[in-house]
Parts: sequence; structure tokens; C-alpha cells
Amino acid sequence: MERIRSGSDRPFHLLPSCESAAQSVSCSMHRFALLILILFQLSCVGTQNVLTRQIAHLTILHWNDFHAQNIPWTVRGDDGAAPSPHLVGGAAALLGMINLYRDGRNDVAVFNAGDDFQGTPISSFTSGRSQVTLMNLIAPTAVTLGNHEFDYGADSIKSVFATTTFPVVVSNLVRIDNERPFALPYEVKVCGGVRLGIVGALPPDLSLLTFAKNIAGYRIRDIDSSLNLYIPILKRDQHVDLIILLSHMGVDQDTALALRRGDIDVIVGGHTHTALFHPIRKNRTVIVQAGSKGQYLGKLDLMVDLAVDSIVSYNGSLIETSSGSVRPDSAAAALVAGYEAVVESRLGETIGTLRTDWERQTGKRVEMNLGNFECDVTRDAAATDIAFQNVGGMRRDLPAGPIRVRDIWEINPFGNTIVTFSVRGDSLRKMLEWQAGISPREFAQVSGVAYVYDSSLPKGSTLVSASVSGRAIVDSASYSVATNNYIGSHLHDFFGISASSIILHETGMIDRDVIIAYVRKKGTISSAVEGRIVDRAAAK
Repeated sequence: MERIRSGSDRPFHLLPSCESAAQSVSCSMHRFALLILILFQLSCVGTQNVLTRQIAHLTILHWNDFHAQNIPWTVRGDDGAAPSPHLVGGAAALLGMINLYRDGRNDVAVFNAGDDFQGTPISSFTSGRSQVTLMNLIAPTAVTLGNHEFDYGADSIKSVFATTTFPVVVSNLVRIDNERPFALPYEVKVCGGVRLGIVGALPPDLSLLTFAKNIAGYRIRDIDSSLNLYIPILKRDQHVDLIILLSHMGVDQDTALALRRGDIDVIVGGHTHTALFHPIRKNRTVIVQAGSKGQYLGKLDLMVDLAVDSIVSYNGSLIETSSGSVRPDSAAAALVAGYEAVVESRLGETIGTLRTDWERQTGKRVEMNLGNFECDVTRDAAATDIAFQNVGGMRRDLPAGPIRVRDIWEINPFGNTIVTFSVRGDSLRKMLEWQAGISPREFAQVSGVAYVYDSSLPKGSTLVSASVSGRAIVDSASYSVATNNYIGSHLHDFFGISASSIILHETGMIDRDVIIAYVRKKGTISSAVEGRIVDRAAAK
């Protein structure tokens, strides 16, 4: 059995029951108002005498998928909720807002649901150490890991997180040889008199979200098996009041988990970058998630009945960290300024001019001008017939104007290499059919190939037509393909083809280096949607 870290063993802090008039007078106005709210809520939901209950208040502050966005960034605000455009986020503003709700209180827990790494150059320069240093300033109650923490490898995680002053919980990644957890499977903390059992969960498809070498020696264990192991320990031996799952599995899997279980009180989620402005309640579980890149801080207020270990009521919201709404933390701001000076000195050079906005349409199965540009550059560098680029590998848009080296790094932060392989024409058709509608890992952008599909047709028969360099595909012909090594290591998931039937050739060229060299050479860049991928059903 893994060693239990009990966390802070402060005495329980319970609200006074105010059973008499004299006692009620002595209550603070804040607690009196809180008690009135509890009385009103409980009078509507049961016959148990509210005065026998032990009611405590807990606030959970949470963020996820920060992706090293340490400086403020611009959002359009197209929903009309805020001026368009406006600045949001940044590590200093995030910490400033956390402190606004946390300082002077002992009933606040702060959680991070993973993917704090990867997305800006400083994370790559430091293998995530910059983010751990900033999180030490934030001092969360607990964090879990996301798939992008593993971009630098499991050994790197252990080295970088060795300096943490906060617990890292992951229950479902275990060693293959002895089943030992990668990190603490759970933690116990006391906040405002509420004893919390905190469990962490990585996505079940972690092996598809990173390279095999990054988790060598480890395997993902079924999350239900992990919870079945640890929740009874937390309840029976640690006597916790609430089970909190820090999940990097995504909102759909979090919801499915809550529906099939009745022993999780709160899921603080991440991975899908979902901005849940109102919590989801399934069975007894309250599910929250706070978007991405620090645009929002999640705030969940709970009234907890300690006598029966249950949530009496909850109220959740997302608070935008917009510029001017909060005083940035000065220590975090100074740390970020130092990091930015390093990045600017290495990547601040302007290398070209962009005539048309580079735009992604994340989550949509459409052709994108940024995808066209990157695929064209890849195909040209590798001298192949065809090139593919996964949409998830392009991490930001770029407005028309100067192109800096830094911009290319932020669009392509992973440092993937270009690989090549050859396929027959009939296999190429199957690859496009898979992409068009069967079950692609991610939608891919293309160069050298164009195809029409019909999403209204049954899966497996959606491909209407396809061509290479303007000519119909010949089934017996051989076509050369270039892509990045992430796609190359997951060919079945992207294209439905067996990796054993493909011989990959590693070019050694890093994608962003190739793009930087191309922009330097051309100087002026224009990109357009050209009809390379057409859904006939959408055009009807």
C-alpha cells in the first residue's frame, strides 16, 4: 500500500449552530447570512433537523490547460460578454485573482487539472521547469498531470517536479513491472474543516497522446480500477468528507464516469479546454472545467454536511482574468518578465510579413489556410507527392503583419520532425476515407492531394473523389508522403493503416525550423483556402 500523505491536520472549523438567540447574536454577519441560506435550502429538501447538521463552507478555485501562457493574450470577445478584442490571462493575473479569493481564508482549495506545460517557447527551453516555478508561487492545494507534461518524458517530469512545494496526484499511471504509481495516487487535505480526499487521473488514451518513449515502462490503468482501490482507503482509513477527482480525461469522459459511479463528489476537469460556465451535476457529482490558457479562473462554492459527508448545495462560475479586473501578483510578474527576456533574446527576430491571417478552426473538419501553408512547406522540404499535418499540431492563429521566429515556435511548439513513407494508391484511398469519416484520431490538413467527401453518407463510403497533383489516383501507383513524426507513430489512429505495412524514413528536419527557413527565404507569405478538402453535404 502506498504511503499516505495526510497534508495539513488543522482542527475542523465548523459553523456555529446558533441554537439560541444569544448565540445567534454572537455570530458574525457573514456566518449568519450563510446560515439563513442553509436553512432555506435544507427546508426544501428533507425532514432531517438542520440544527443537528454540521455544515461547513468550501471554495474550490481551479484552472486547467494553461499551456505555459504566462503573458496576457488577446481574445475576440465575440460572444458580447466583454469588449472585443481584449487582453486576458497571464500567470501574474491568474495568481492575483486566486489571492483575491484565497487570502485570509482557510476554507479555500486551489486545484490544477493538468497541461500546464507546452505551448510557448519558455516551456520548451526549460522542459517545463518555468511552469513548476510559477506553480510554486501559486501554491495549489494539489495538481494532477496532463498528457503534455509527458512531452519531455517521464524522467524529465520526475526531475522537474522534484522541486515542487505542492502534491502531484496521479492514480492511474503505474509501472508495468510492479504496478507502483507514477506519482502520489491521492492526497488528503483539510480546508475549512472539510477533509478532502484528492485523486488524480490521466487520460485513458495517454499512449496515443504522446510518444511511446515518453512513458516507457508505464501503463495506464483503468480509472475505475484505480478509484475502486483508493476511494475505500480514503473513506475508511482517512475518514474524508469529500472525494475530489482531478481529471485530465475531458468533459465527456468525466460525465460518463459520474454517471456510472456514486462515490465522487467533485470532478475538477481538464483536457478538452471546455469552459463550463455552469457546473454539470450527474448523480452526486459536480463537474467543473475552466477553459484554457488562464482566460478563466473557476470558482466553485460548496456547502458541505460533515455529518453525512455530502454536498448540500453548490454554486459554480468562471471568472475572466481580463486586463484591469485584478491586480497582477508582483512576484509572478517579475518571474515572467525574466522568462520573456530570455525568449525575446532568442526568438524576437522578425523574419517576414504575413498578408492574410493564419486561422485554424479547431474542432471543425474543414480545410484551413494555415494547414495548407504548413503542408506545402513540408511537402516542398521533403520532396514528396503528398503532405499531411494534424490540426492539433498547430497551436495558435496569427494575424496579418510581422512574422517573428517566436510566432512559428508558438504555432509549432512540439519540435516534431518530418518523416516520409510510401503508399499504394489503393491504400491512399483508404487513408482518405478514414480521414473523411470513419474514425480519425485528428482531422488532417493536406498538400498535393485533393478530395471530396459526403458526410451524409454512411461511414466507409463517404469518399466521393480524390486526386494527386490534379490527376486521378491510380490504385497500383506508389505515392510518397511526408508528415510529422507524431502522426508517423500513430498511423492507424490517423489513417486506419497498419504501421507494420509502412516503412518510415526519418529526415531529421524539425518542422518549425523548416517553416522558419521558408519564411526567411520568401519574406512575404499569403495563404488561402483552395478547395483541397470539400464536404459535398455541407455545400448542399
